Amino acid sequence: MSADSPQVFIVGKIAGATNFNHSSLYVKYFFRAGDHWKKISGQEEGETFQSSSQNSKFIPLEHPIDLNYVTKSVRGWPKLLVEVWEVDDHGRNSLGGYGLTSLPIEPGEYQFDIPCWRPEASFFDKLIGAYPELVHRDLLFSGESRFGFKVESTGNIHIELAIITKDFHLHGVQISNRNYLNQ
Repeated sequence: MSADSPQVFIVGKIAGATNFNHSSLYVKYFFRAGDHWKKISGQEEGETFQSSSQNSKFIPLEHPIDLNYVTKSVRGWPKLLVEVWEVDDHGRNSLGGYGLTSLPIEPGEYQFDIPCWRPEASFFDKLIGAYPELVHRDLLFSGESRFGFKVESTGNIHIELAIITKDFHLHGVQISNRNYLNQ
């Protein structure tokens, strides 16, 4: 891709979590973009530190995100998958939930929640605190094959991001009506 190819910068953080069963958790995250997208810098996958909160339902995570993509197409705009892992009082990890969102296309600053869910556990699994996990999480990125699951809602992951676009106008693409620098 050339030096004047359109670019997208994603800067922000995984701010925290609310409404999960345990007060201690960590999050694995995965950014995915289409075939015509190439990562220039940053981490597309990672894991937050384990964090706890005794005084409130909000669990701070404060994990930074800083990604830069170059693209040939608006098609395949990045998506973010989160996988939440709860830690009980005995140090055991169990699936807290999965959540998926498409990132905003228009440049700007955003605060939003990713609602999470997990496959429904059997009565026996719930007694011992175990929840089924997906063997292939990539099926979450496709619209097919994920229907028919029995699921339960869990908590929310709070995201704060800035989306910055560059050089789309050089290719005849207007992302926004706003006047952003080098849009």
